[in-house]
Amino acid sequence: MPALLKIKDAKLEKLQDVIGGYIFKPLTRKTQMTTLSRKILFVDDEEILRDTIEDMLMMLGYDVELAGDAKEALEIARKEYFPLIITDLMMPEIDGTQLCKQLREINETAVIYAFSGYLTEVDSDQLKDVGFDGHLCKPVKIEVLKHAIEGAFEKINRRQGSAANTPL
Repeated sequence: MPALLKIKDAKLEKLQDVIGGYIFKPLTRKTQMTTLSRKILFVDDEEILRDTIEDMLMMLGYDVELAGDAKEALEIARKEYFPLIITDLMMPEIDGTQLCKQLREINETAVIYAFSGYLTEVDSDQLKDVGFDGHLCKPVKIEVLKHAIEGAFEKINRRQGSAANTPL
């Protein structure tokens, strides 16, 4: 079934006026991935950190959804697909490792990164056993964040590579 996509090319403004700004284009998994690939769910109970990371991610060109705790993150993840999820480990009620396990039940293909100031090399193996794909240490520099996210989306694209151009 065709999807409606907004025309953004300035050269097509006249055509846009004629057809109301929309064109028909078949929706493929590749189109779907392009639309989804800029989306990140960031989970942390510290508001200042959430706002700072949101600014960094938006500056890098990503669409960001924020959650202040694990319960909110699970509600969001049940309603919407996120290819990348970054979560704090130390949160009240449900910690990051429990959240990761529950997110895997909802979305087994997402790349999930732990985000904490309390990581050691030993923790890294434990995090992988729980279901994390990687981890970031607080405080994080924008260059490190950018590199980690680019790596995550490369992994996502590899996972979906063979199905990329098949119709839905």
